[in-house]
Formats: sequence, C-alpha cells, structure tokens
Amino acid sequence: MSASCISVASRFLMVLFALMLATGPAAACDVTLVGAGTTIRLDYDAFAFSRTVGRQNFELENRDEDACTIDLVLLNAERLPVGDAVIPDTDVRVTFSSRAGSAAVATTATPGIWRITMAGNERMTVPLEALVTQDAVPEAGDHALDLMLEVRDIGAPATNTAPAPVRVQLFAVPRAQMNIAGAAGTFGEGSTVSHIDFGILASDATRSVFLQVRANTTARLTIDSAHRGRLLLKDKPDGDEGFSYQARLRGEEIDLTRHWEQVIEAPRSVAGTSMPLELRLGTIGPHVAGDYEDVLTLEISAL
Repeated sequence: MSASCISVASRFLMVLFALMLATGPAAACDVTLVGAGTTIRLDYDAFAFSRTVGRQNFELENRDEDACTIDLVLLNAERLPVGDAVIPDTDVRVTFSSRAGSAAVATTATPGIWRITMAGNERMTVPLEALVTQDAVPEAGDHALDLMLEVRDIGAPATNTAPAPVRVQLFAVPRAQMNIAGAAGTFGEGSTVSHIDFGILASDATRSVFLQVRANTTARLTIDSAHRGRLLLKDKPDGDEGFSYQARLRGEEIDLTRHWEQVIEAPRSVAGTSMPLELRLGTIGPHVAGDYEDVLTLEISAL
C-alpha cells in the first residue's frame, strides 16, 4: 500500500513540473518603431472659434512570425505616461489620442498608453493626435513640447530599445483684431459703431467711441482722414471749405492732416484693451446749410 502511494505522488510531481514549464513567461514581442522621431504641428489661432488639432503617423513593425500584443507609450521628460499636457510658455493644453480605425488599437486605463495587437510580420500605421482642449493667447511664434514614444511588452515598466522623440510644436499665428464700440468693455461687447453723428453742428461739440483691440503680438494702428481732418459738405465737397475737427486717442492728439500710426501692445488676452477715441468740433462759423461729413479709416495689423 505504501509503495502505491509513493508511485502516485511521483507522477503528480511530474505533472506539476510539466505544467510550470507550459505556463512560464511568454517570449518578448519583437515590435519596433520604424523611422526616426517626428513633429506634431498645430497651427493655432487664439481668436478662432474652432478647436485646433495636429496629427502625425507612426509606423510599427512586428518582426516576429507570431502575432503579438504590445503597449505603445507616450512619455514626458520624467518618463511618465502622458495623456495631456500644457505647451510650455503658452497655457495651451493639448490632449493626446490614437485612432487607427480598427480594433487593433485600444485605449487603456492609463492615459498615454495604447494597447496594440499585430499579426506576424505585420507593419501598421498608428496615428497620434494632439487636440487643443484649453485655449489661451500665447505670444505669436513657435512653442514646443518635447515627448517620447516607446514600445513596451504588456505591463512592462520600461523597454530596452531607445524611445523615439516626439515634438509637439504649436505655431501661434500672428493676429490683431479691432472693433469700434459705443462703450468701454471687453472685446466684442456693446454695439458696433460705424457712424458718428454730431447732430446739429455746434461749437465745441464732442463725441466718443472706444477702439477695442486684441492681439498676440505687437500691432500697428493706423488712422487716415479722407478730408484731412475737415468735415465737408456731403453732396458738394468742393463747394465749401467746411470746418476742421480734432481727434484724440487715449488723450493723445491725432494729426488728421496726414497719415497717422501708432504701435500698440495689447494685453495677451481674449478681452484685449479698450481705448477711448474722442472727436471734437472747433468753433463753428457761418456755412452753407446741409450735411457735412468725413470718413475715418482705422486699421490694425500684426507686426
């Protein structure tokens, strides 16, 4: 009886040993990123109403004959997976995603890590997308965020292969905008003014509007008077000399007899700045009855 028991125990140990061999660690995947690092570019307009998105394709190659599943990981400078990040010196936040158009690419519980299944000897294109999810008004020009992309075995904390550098480059398009409002306020508030009416002409009468300006760079404001700072008879501009009027911007006299311009540094914000423009009539003498007018052309441009 005892011999029989020893024989059964021996066979049972052999079965366990065989089972351990069969369920040992799987061989590492031989999947690699093809090509060098690259750039994801976002052409960003801080004053546009649409979301900015940048896309770039990355090539993966499975060099093994067997199917394989790996993790594709986007890393920051601290080698931590990153699902979203702020572009340095901009306050613009972008969120990263990957859409391959098939079930082969799946998101994981950790943002910045995607699980990918590849057939043997397969080469796959994986798009990486950067979407602006938090807007700001950065200085015009290029701003960059440097990341890394690497392939890992499932659940592995690192890889033995060198990661591919990925630069997220945000180009802030130089922009300057202006509108004319009847009252001070943030950009776009208040009714737009295109006609200033002095009513019945009277000496020393004044009217005021506000130039609302916003820009992400240094801007130039220009003002030109069609009649060189004079109100002329509407239907017969050559039949009456009319009379002069004055303009002041933020309290500074504007010479309307010639082209006038000024460099503007508006706050780097959506609200921008509001500048009062005052128009004032001088002494009104006897003139032919009728309507008198002038046309002021105001332009703002990014430098």
